[in-house]
Amino acid sequence: MNRESYANEGMDIKKYMLCLMKRLPVLAGAVIGGVLLSVIVYTAVRTVPESEREYQAFAKIQLDFAADETGEAYQAYNGYTWNDLMATDPIMNLTLGNLSADYDREEVAAALRAEILSDIRILTLTVTTNSPARTDEILGAAVQALESYGTQAKEFLAINGIQTTQAKLVVADSRMAQAVLVGALLGFLISFFGLSLYYVMDDRILTAGDVRRVTEAPFLGYASGMETLQQDYERNLAYLQEKWGGLYICEMEKEKPLDEEIFHAMREAGGVVLSLPFGGVHGTFACYLIEQLKTQECELRGIAIRGADERFLRIYYGSAFGTKKPVRKK
Repeated sequence: MNRESYANEGMDIKKYMLCLMKRLPVLAGAVIGGVLLSVIVYTAVRTVPESEREYQAFAKIQLDFAADETGEAYQAYNGYTWNDLMATDPIMNLTLGNLSADYDREEVAAALRAEILSDIRILTLTVTTNSPARTDEILGAAVQALESYGTQAKEFLAINGIQTTQAKLVVADSRMAQAVLVGALLGFLISFFGLSLYYVMDDRILTAGDVRRVTEAPFLGYASGMETLQQDYERNLAYLQEKWGGLYICEMEKEKPLDEEIFHAMREAGGVVLSLPFGGVHGTFACYLIEQLKTQECELRGIAIRGADERFLRIYYGSAFGTKKPVRKK
């Protein structure tokens, strides 16, 4: 088989999956690493510096409306106008009058939000600043201002604060669970595609199919500790030795180059059997080696794989592979 046809060979999906399963600890480690990294990043992003933290306080204000000329309660004040009223005279002047001189109109107006949520007689005030003390002070001043305004405006009988809270730190909704899931997913996908790319490029010789991709020479089997595998290999080797005469068993290693003395011995023999270490030689290197044998006029009679992973072979070929053969009774 030439190198072009070898390069065009399809992928052995079963071999790929078995190799990938052996890297499950790597996938698990990548998932855990992704989770830890996402937690660290999320915590760092979500942690707000002290100077930028926001504090909020709330107050409920009861509005007792007076009757107009028709005898109906005034309806001019509603949820769409209270924000404007709080930021303009006379309520803003009353609010500033209840505060120290270091407060200005723009700060107080930006901190205040007033809205009618359901009952038009209940006004909700919300104050948000970067300081708990200033939040409480602005809210207290605004409540006092509204109570004073209730005694001055003809539209009201009275305005009274009925509930006030203390300033509390505004805590963003926790998305830690989502961050953990995203980190786990990214860790898995990155490691999975990385390992997949590695095994797509990996052409180590592990199976008979890998041998067939690099040469048409017979596959003698596995020189393994498994009894039946060793017997199959020895039987095939004995047949070829009987057929071709003495064979040179070349136990190939990538770190052990062939020299002229070895080539001479292989030419003198009836042929060569290449013994490749299980997973220790890549297909491209095996192609190169076979071409060297051809150039040196060494006849390749067969290929064997030694030191195989017995568990891998049983899963790859089936549970019955390598089991002892039953002895027939005479």
